[in-house]
Amino acid sequence: MKILSPDFMMTHLIPWFLTIVSIIGAVLNIKKKRSSFAIYTVANIGWIAVNIYHGIYAQAALFLVFTGLSTWGWIEWGKRGWES
Repeated sequence: MKILSPDFMMTHLIPWFLTIVSIIGAVLNIKKKRSSFAIYTVANIGWIAVNIYHGIYAQAALFLVFTGLSTWGWIEWGKRGWES
């Protein structure tokens, strides 16, 4: 298996990257940073792609919902003028 092959990337590299990005989003959320929602949105879109690639459609649908929720969070946080 080649390190930069699409299968290797979608099975190993990208999931680890998305895991790290998701954890960063959680830490930013704990620190009450609006940017956490943008980070979550990027991670969620990545997880959708990974799950579709692996044929895990129910989980892809879940991450689609999470993407909508993180977008909604970004919008609401901006409306209320909370800490950025």
